[in-house]
Amino acid sequence: MSYLVGRFITEEGKQNFKNYKYVSGEYSSTDLLLNPFWEWTTELFPMWMAPNLITFMGLLAAVLPCMLMLYYDLGKAYLSTSQPLPEYTYLLVAIGTFVYQTLDSVDGKQARRTGSSSPLGQLFDHGCDFVCWVFSIIGVIAFLELGLCFNGVLAIYSTIGPFFFFNLLEYYSGVYHYVVGGIDGTSSQMLVIFLYLLPFIFGANVYQSKISEILPFMPGSLIEGFLLKDAVILIAVYIGVVCSIPLIFKTFSSIKEPYLKLIAALQTIQHLAIYVCLYMVDPTIPFIKENASLVYLLFGMLFALGNFKLIVCHMAKMQFEIVCFELLLFVPYFYFQSHYDGSKQSEDNIKLAFHATFLVMFIIVARFTQTSITQMTQYLGISCFTIENKKKTS
Repeated sequence: MSYLVGRFITEEGKQNFKNYKYVSGEYSSTDLLLNPFWEWTTELFPMWMAPNLITFMGLLAAVLPCMLMLYYDLGKAYLSTSQPLPEYTYLLVAIGTFVYQTLDSVDGKQARRTGSSSPLGQLFDHGCDFVCWVFSIIGVIAFLELGLCFNGVLAIYSTIGPFFFFNLLEYYSGVYHYVVGGIDGTSSQMLVIFLYLLPFIFGANVYQSKISEILPFMPGSLIEGFLLKDAVILIAVYIGVVCSIPLIFKTFSSIKEPYLKLIAALQTIQHLAIYVCLYMVDPTIPFIKENASLVYLLFGMLFALGNFKLIVCHMAKMQFEIVCFELLLFVPYFYFQSHYDGSKQSEDNIKLAFHATFLVMFIIVARFTQTSITQMTQYLGISCFTIENKKKTS
């Protein structure tokens, strides 16, 4: 945890940044279809605008509507009740996700257009991708009214799991794959946009509809009591499994040394252990039940930290950790949860431990991000949100 004192990237890692070159895999048919639109959009931006600034603008467009959902959730406990979210929030999130998808595809073209490509751009791009996905999936959990449950954990895995394994494969193979099992990021984002538009068009309770009412021609024995939200969960789990399994096999097949295979296995187990911890959070505790979105957001920050580290370690050719020491932050919370007896004192202890863990995790993620960006900009002689500094040093 050297990043807490402003040092994460080693001196050797800094040297490796200068030799780093981004290698991408094949593009999907959806990417190729939208590419002319992205090319046209790129020309709308002035040459002085930094690619990272474009990415950050897209991130704000995606995250702010999701935070509006979070605001309603915290105010009225939407994740824990059957009360639907305001319908306009679905449209805002759908638009924000499309804007982010567009700007996220434009930033790389702007970097090549202005000659400002750098390893920092990849960290910023993939880091913002992850943050956007975390907020988007929390929104999906909100309108499906799942609360904190096993299906919610599956929904989190369906997006975060493949993202981690994409980066782990790149870490060992040196190539970032956009398409695995016929599934790609752009098409997945389109699916998320579609999922948000349905409640906006047909009403907030559309996902509580029975499949038998939507598809009356289907055999009743197969879909009896099956809701539309159950179908969404099945699709999400299918996508997560179809992406994750090939990625894991590709990762291990790209590793030649046996000891590295063991390290990769430990890194995979470390990632999966976080889902176990999330599942261990007791949803019957009133405070947890009413703040399910904060629980998902807390673990989302932990997942984000792991992915940020993995991206930096790949570009700097540093050893990615096999033990997530930040999991120790959850020990006080789980201690108080194990002693919860329903009394006001135990409830207050739960609140204090949770809020303290949330605050410390936020500070840690912010500190790691600040440390990594500062080290990279100082060594490469560039600025995060402007191009001028690079021009002056060249």
